[in-house]
Amino acid sequence: MKPKKTYDFASLLEESFKKRKNLEVGSRHTAKVTTLRDDFVFIKTMDNTQGIVSTEEFIGLESPQENSEIQVFYLRENHGDYYFTTALVGSDINQDNLQIALEREIPIWGQYSIETQGGYEVRIGEFTAYCPYSQIDPSIKSKSLNGIRSKFVVHEVHPKSKKIILSSKKLSDAEKELKKEILKGEIKEGSFVTCTIKSIHAFGMIVDMNGFDALVPSSEASFKKNIDLNKEFQIGQVVRGRILGLEWKDNKISISLKDSLDDPWSKNIPLKEGDILTATIDSIKPFGMFVKFNDHFHGLVSNKESGLPHRALLSSHYKAGDTIEVFITEINPSKKQIAASVSKAKEAKEKMDYQSYISDQSVSHVSSFGLLLQTKLKKK
Repeated sequence: MKPKKTYDFASLLEESFKKRKNLEVGSRHTAKVTTLRDDFVFIKTMDNTQGIVSTEEFIGLESPQENSEIQVFYLRENHGDYYFTTALVGSDINQDNLQIALEREIPIWGQYSIETQGGYEVRIGEFTAYCPYSQIDPSIKSKSLNGIRSKFVVHEVHPKSKKIILSSKKLSDAEKELKKEILKGEIKEGSFVTCTIKSIHAFGMIVDMNGFDALVPSSEASFKKNIDLNKEFQIGQVVRGRILGLEWKDNKISISLKDSLDDPWSKNIPLKEGDILTATIDSIKPFGMFVKFNDHFHGLVSNKESGLPHRALLSSHYKAGDTIEVFITEINPSKKQIAASVSKAKEAKEKMDYQSYISDQSVSHVSSFGLLLQTKLKKK
């Protein structure tokens, strides 16, 4: 028979004292969700304190799942029930809790109301607060905010004027820093990420990567040269890319989309050395001309291969958009470079014309002198 368990009153008192010390109003805790009900979410903190959180706090959000962890703040004890909050809402937003929220940075649910000079009025419980433009979450700053429900932190409280200043930016900045710390351990240079295009510019595209802005340089958006990004991509389009550079200190992230695209150089190249092709002049440089064969393949015609006299000015004979015939002198797949020549194209064309002329003469068995004589006789 097991001995009856005895309780040491002093130990129980000490345990109760520790519990109360841990449960100072406004103290922050990590808790696990144990049960979901219509009115409350039941939780258990890491020090085994069982408590409840109002489901009103999760309106418009995805409800927490059982066994998931959430961050909570202790509010009060009432008839043995321990009340916690993830963000103050409704009747829990009172004068005392506002001061605690200011000191402990407890989030508060509020609703943007009238736009006033320099910011917005915000309804929090029975109070009317104010959020300056400078303290609005940058991700929603450009939108019409009237009626939008959002989380805030109390930035200032002025007891005499009863003025309450809120900030949603401070909260979003804190969440961003937390997300950054998580991402630091998950992604690195070379990692693949899914992004959404936010804006398109001549220099490239700004994309949203897990809440962070990243740059896709125009040279890394496509294998095509000198493309119009506005024609190739759309704002809101989801793209997949590989991280080229990460500078967390300055929040500079660069991404390439090329790895998720087909590289035309990895396939059968539709050009070969010795081809004479028509190309379009893309640009003229001091050292030569860049020409375009199609959207994916470009080449360089150096000054000495331009067909012009030594030291002749290219821009005085050619301009961007002109079409010219070039001879492919070299294709370097490893460097993705093509060398072309205008002068060799002319030489090859003349040679082919001569060969064709000789061929015609051999078929007719008439010498060039004979043809000349025949022509003169006909004229007579």
